This record gives sequence, C-alpha cells and structure tokens, in this order.
Amino acid sequence: MRRIIWSPRAQKDYTEIVNYLLLQWTLKEVQKFVDQVEEAIFILEKGNIDFKTTRFKTLHAAVISNQISIYYRIHLKNKVEIVRIWDNRQNPKRLIK
Repeated sequence: MRRIIWSPRAQKDYTEIVNYLLLQWTLKEVQKFVDQVEEAIFILEKGNIDFKTTRFKTLHAAVISNQISIYYRIHLKNKVEIVRIWDNRQNPKRLIK
C-alpha cells in the first residue's frame, strides 16, 4: 500500500470545495463529492492503477467528476502526494501556483 500525503494547497482546495457545496447544494451532493474523493484516494493507496499523465512532467490527474480532478505525484512508488483538488472549469494556467 502507498502512503497518501496532502499538500497544504490540496487541503485548502478540498475545504473550499466542501464549503461551497454546503452553501450551494444539498448534503447528498456534498456526500457524493466526499465519496468520490475517498474512492480515488483508495485506488491511489492500493497502487495498482495510476491515472492519466498530464502536461506537467511529474503530475498525474484523476478525474473524479466533470468538474473536479485530483492532481498528484508519486514519490518512490510507495508515497503519493495529493498536490491539488482542481475545479476543471478554472483557468489551467493557475493550476501550478
């Protein structure tokens, strides 16, 4: 199993998305988002599937819905760093800032 770590930026992204969903949507939608993130993280932990590569040399992306992707990097095959939880509707130039 791989160890999952979250960057401070990814933690902030996640919190902001959950807070937005709590204000704008139902608890059912919030739970759906949380479940999707947890499912992607579980797959990353198991280590038997890696998601698509990106134009950023060391990053992979797991698309968890039409609106949201998880960007991550693999360190030494046994550790995965969640770098960003990204709203796909944003300007991609802002992704790595």
